[in-house]
Amino acid sequence: MRATGSIQNIMETTLDTIKGSIDANTIIGDPIKTDTTVVVPISKVTIGFGIGGGEYSKGYKEEISKDKNDTNFAGGSAGAVSIQPVAFVVVEDGETRLMSLDNNINMIDNILTITPKVIEKLQKLSQNNKQS
Repeated sequence: MRATGSIQNIMETTLDTIKGSIDANTIIGDPIKTDTTVVVPISKVTIGFGIGGGEYSKGYKEEISKDKNDTNFAGGSAGAVSIQPVAFVVVEDGETRLMSLDNNINMIDNILTITPKVIEKLQKLSQNNKQS
């Protein structure tokens, strides 16, 4: 067995397994509905894996294994998948907000929440100045 084909088979099997376990619903979860509120979980997915292998001769001496097909292959793969919730999108009473488990994102959400109100006030001030 040739090592190149074997490594490729291990890689394909590993990647197919990872692909089968992760999809868009893993990152953006199914909505959770109540009478007045909808909550959508958002997660971060981290994937890591390693693959390796090599050929070794069946014989102990080089003279014995002159045939290129007279080799064995040893290889393996390992991997890990981590799914960590990072935020929830909450729709309640017609308002949408982001509830983050990370304080930095909460600051961004606050800025995004306040921005339309600030723009509205600036527009009103501008209209009042034009009328004056």
